[in-house]
Amino acid sequence: MKKLYFHFSTKLTFDNYVHDHSFALRCIPPETPSQHILSCELDISPFVSAMQTVDSFGNNVTSGYLKKEHRYLDFEIKGCAEIDCNAKKTDFMPCYSYQSKYTKPDSGLAEWYSEISSGCTADTPFERMKYFSDCLSQVMVYEKNRTNIATTAAQAFAIKKGVCQDFTHVMLSVLRMDGIPCRYIAGLASCDGETHSWLEIWTGECWKGYDPTNNCDVSDDYLILSQGRDFGDCAVDRGVMFGAYTKQLQLIESCLSESSFY
Repeated sequence: MKKLYFHFSTKLTFDNYVHDHSFALRCIPPETPSQHILSCELDISPFVSAMQTVDSFGNNVTSGYLKKEHRYLDFEIKGCAEIDCNAKKTDFMPCYSYQSKYTKPDSGLAEWYSEISSGCTADTPFERMKYFSDCLSQVMVYEKNRTNIATTAAQAFAIKKGVCQDFTHVMLSVLRMDGIPCRYIAGLASCDGETHSWLEIWTGECWKGYDPTNNCDVSDDYLILSQGRDFGDCAVDRGVMFGAYTKQLQLIESCLSESSFY
């Protein structure tokens, strides 16, 4: 078990004024058997009265509405949590067994799965997952600015390049083709200065985490913000607004440390 202090901020800047802005944030880490939230503060600017709910995947959702014109939305969390990655989580849902919007394979990804699965002699779900992750690390390269938040597993695998979201989606697709239930995790990790994503597989008794981007086990240095079938269920921020804007700039900063930075 480890005590971690976390800090995460996002600054959304629009190139023109927007109004009637409805948004939903999934940035408050949930209380689970593997993480106990000792403290967490959320600040939103411009100030808005927000509503707290929990979605069907167990994620904390902060919803708000800004009617007046504005050109930015900033939100920030700070807090402390106790992490125990070995604690058993048993919140299984059947939907994690099926392909989802981002993980549906095309013929290329399906053919690759068929090739590598024929050489896998592992019996347990976790060992099979590690074998598949080893195979993926040999053919796919981490590279920024080649994909975006709309990129699917099939699209990322086609170019063999991507970021943590892409590595996770490809692995989820492969594992589901192999009959192994698995889910997408969005959060913070000491290995990344922004948000990070990894996966959890269902062993038959509980969930176990793995980081396919770094091809390593998840440790107590990982903090979960949200979970779901894929990125679509876990996006830190979603919003709909009206105005003459044509683009937005997003700046994300995060820190996860054993030392307090208050």
